[in-house]
Amino acid sequence: MEIINKIDASGIQTLDLRNYRSNGEDFIVFDIVPFLIEDFLLQEKIFRSEMAQIDWNQFTGKDVVICCSNDAIIPLWAYALISSLLASHASIVVYSTIGNHENLLWMERIRKIEFSAFIGQKVVLKANTAIPEEILVLATSQLIKYVQTLMWGEAGSPLMIYKRK
Repeated sequence: MEIINKIDASGIQTLDLRNYRSNGEDFIVFDIVPFLIEDFLLQEKIFRSEMAQIDWNQFTGKDVVICCSNDAIIPLWAYALISSLLASHASIVVYSTIGNHENLLWMERIRKIEFSAFIGQKVVLKANTAIPEEILVLATSQLIKYVQTLMWGEAGSPLMIYKRK
């Protein structure tokens, strides 16, 4: 008697969103504080000069989080300048406060998923309490554009979320 795996036979695809989470070592934090006078004052001429001296190639293919690790008031153009210099090198560039950056990177990685690969498929978002609500909501909002059926849980006993009519 042959044992048939009904889950494999069902054609259900499992998407584990934890696979897109940062491991804490796969991104670079670009802190603006070292480029400030006495850690609090940005002087445009000096700042632009220091930005021109940076070898931006070191960020090639990396995920970069721009931040200010203290309470300095930074003009918005400075973040835009850093972002423009990183844009042609880094894989992902985000601004975040320390502590919130990992979820922002996670969301950016979710946005980069080729969801069209799930056209007409039955998909289960693998259940895990380590997945924040914003990640689950983002993935769901993207997947329902393509999937036939969206479920949550485990492939063997999923909870129906959405079914295309």
